[in-house]
Amino acid sequence: MIIRPEQHWFLRLFDWHGSVLSKIIFRLLLNVLMSIIAIISYQWYEQLGIHLTVAPFSLLGIAIAIFLGFRNSASYSRFVEARNLWGTVLIAERTLVRQLRNILPAEHDAHRRIVSYLVAFSWSLKHQLRKTDPTADLRRLLPEERVTEILASSMPTNRILLLAGNEIGQLREAGKLSDITYGLMDNKLDELAHVLGGCERLATTRCLSPIP
Repeated sequence: MIIRPEQHWFLRLFDWHGSVLSKIIFRLLLNVLMSIIAIISYQWYEQLGIHLTVAPFSLLGIAIAIFLGFRNSASYSRFVEARNLWGTVLIAERTLVRQLRNILPAEHDAHRRIVSYLVAFSWSLKHQLRKTDPTADLRRLLPEERVTEILASSMPTNRILLLAGNEIGQLREAGKLSDITYGLMDNKLDELAHVLGGCERLATTRCLSPIP
């Protein structure tokens, strides 16, 4: 999630990074150009017998306002869903770490590996959504052989969840986890998988607009 520093609202108008201006700048310039042409040529309108009324512009403005209202509602719904998904990641990972600490000492190898996988999941998800290279962060968190295995997968973030699930399964086979505890921890991995799928859906489904 992008967290911007606190600044005055006037200075925020000139923020380029993360702003929609980069996508609509040419349309804005075209509108400015057309407005300048209309103002310059206005004095010749009546000489040409052209009479303008505000009725067509009022109807067009109402239609555009309705369309933009629907688009704003859809955009805000996507924002709220993304916030809920991010909150689910925080809650699920904190719960898993707490459950591990209640069962295994912090210096236990399996404890460290699973926590590393959970941290790597968050970083990998960030890189997947922003379409950046996760290699440096994965190498900082995981052994090289695991990084190679993850990057070789067609879905690296999901592969990290699979590796974390394998570690929890091995703890169950070793008798470190009861069936109930294993089920609770596996449910948290399911929640992370649900978050991954939800983020992929938001990232690959564009916000449809009735305005071309």
